[in-house]
This record gives sequence, structure tokens and C-alpha cells, in this order.
Amino acid sequence: MKRLYLVFCLPFMVLFSACSTDVDLYADYKQAPIIYGLLDANADTNFVKITRSFYVEGDAYQVALNPDSSNYSGKLDARLVEYCNGDSVREIVLDTITIRKKEPGVFYAPAQKLYYTTEPLGRNWSHRRYSYKLKVVLPERVLTTKAELVGGDGYGVQSLAVNFSQEYFHAPARRFLFRPALGAGFYHVSMSFTFLEQRTQDGDSVPRTMNWDLGYWYESDLSTTMEENCYVFRYRPELFYSVLRDFVGDDTLVEGVHRYITDYPVEVCIVAGGEKLRQYIYNNNTELGFSQGDTEFSLIDGGYGVFSSRMTARSRVRLAGETVPELVAMRGWGFKFIGGQK
Repeated sequence: MKRLYLVFCLPFMVLFSACSTDVDLYADYKQAPIIYGLLDANADTNFVKITRSFYVEGDAYQVALNPDSSNYSGKLDARLVEYCNGDSVREIVLDTITIRKKEPGVFYAPAQKLYYTTEPLGRNWSHRRYSYKLKVVLPERVLTTKAELVGGDGYGVQSLAVNFSQEYFHAPARRFLFRPALGAGFYHVSMSFTFLEQRTQDGDSVPRTMNWDLGYWYESDLSTTMEENCYVFRYRPELFYSVLRDFVGDDTLVEGVHRYITDYPVEVCIVAGGEKLRQYIYNNNTELGFSQGDTEFSLIDGGYGVFSSRMTARSRVRLAGETVPELVAMRGWGFKFIGGQK
């Protein structure tokens, strides 16, 4: 009968909601702690998942449906030790909470036990850098792991508009500037386009949002092509229309549908991730998150998972150039410009 042990893994964009398995048919099994946490100085609440691998003979997936298989019993002594410029400043004791949002799947659902704190974390400045050591007292030993905090008050969107005008189709990609985040190893960039949609003459207008993923941008590449002390990512206007066409259905719209564009319909979202998170994603072949990757690579000494940091910068921007008139003129799409609402 196969000897299996399961390792709990979690996605980045929907934290603490997925899993993967790792098979070891030969080595002697040793229970290992599994830690997943991304600290964010902008967040009201920071969460850490503390769980463990487990061993079974037979159908490991059935055992995984039982939360006692991967949870440590009771409440562990878990805390964050805060460092400023290398000096210990304070300790933050983590409390526990049970969330009930996990979709059914391989592992138990919908409840998940997490450790958390609502204490504000430090914010990086050029002369003041924060890091946090996670300290967990396990039944068999004390586990520690450390994360450098990402971000700072200078981090954020710099450009005020995006331009999807057709004159730039198939031309060199358009530039967008943002200020770097201290301690970041990579950035994930996305845009969202929100408009109001009215499907019947007497019906209410409801907001709809199209999301456009522009991918990863690595610190090592961005730092070589800075402009005005800012990093630059690039986008292609024709790809915006391709994504929008799929979202609204091209010319197959219901007759009479109207879509209203305001002054600031686009939101740019830039997520800065710490260097440890970059290494974890790269080595486990994941896409911006904890997912079903190769768990042989870990950044937790004596365990699995990753403990790192991130920070998100968001900004609403205008549609520049001829973008709005061209959208309004597109046959069958039903766009109208109404202005207002940032």
C-alpha cells in the first residue's frame, strides 16, 4: 500500500484556499510544519496559516477532508518580532480566527483556522527599514522564520492616464510609470476597466468591471530602465480591445444595451512582492501565488511554505487621447461618455 504524506499549499490571489500533494514512497516520514504568510503594511489585518503535513496509508485524500489531519490542536504560541534597522522593537502575539470562505475541494472546507493580528505594521522609509520574525512554539520545537517588509510611503502610481487610441495599434508599447517599493523582488501589474451597464430602457445601471492581467515585472529588469526615478511597465492598446471584446461579446449585444463611461474608468493595480516570495514562485513554477507547485523548494527552515511580504498600490486614471471617442463610435458596443465619478 502506498505511503503518502500531504502538504497543504495555498494560493496568493485568494489566500488560504487551495492545496497540492507531494508523494514520497521511500523516505521515512517526518511530520513537518507548513507556514504561509504575506505581511502587508497597508492591510488592516495580517494573516498567517500554520498547519502541518501528515502521513497515512491508503486514501490520503479522504483523510485530508478532516481538519484534524493538518491542524495543530488548540492554539499555538505564535508571535511576530518586529525589527527596525536590525534592532528588536516589539513582539506582537497572534490570535486565532476561523474563516468560512474556502470552497470545497481536496482539503477540508469551508472553515479554516488562521493566526492573525490587527496591530499596524511599521512602514519603510529610506532611513528606516522594518523586518519581522515569525516565532511559533510547536509541540516538538520552536520554529522561526523572517521576512523583510516591502513598500514604503514613496511607492505608488505616477502616470495619470492610459491611452488605448487606435493610432498606437501595433506601434511600440505604451509606457506607464510608477514609483518603486523598497525591498521588492518583483511586481505584478493589472488594470481594470469599470463602466455602468443598462440592459433595458427602464432598468437600473449596474457596474461591470473587466480585468486585464499584464503579468510580472522583475526588479532586476525594471531597475535598468528607470525614467524620472520611476519604474516603467508597458502595455499594448490593441490588447485592451481584444480583452474588452471578449468581455462584452463584440457585436452580439442585446439591442438597446447602453454602457456609460465616467472620467476615471480605469484602475491600475501594482502588487509589489518580497524577494522570498519571488524565489518561491520561481522555484515552484507558480503564477503569483501559492498553488499546486513542487514543494521540494521551501523558504521555511525545517518545514514547507513561505513567509514574505507584499504591498499593493492602486490608482484610478483617465482614458487619454482618442480612446473615449473611439469607444463611443464602435459599432454595437453601446458606450456613452457621462463623466464624473472618480
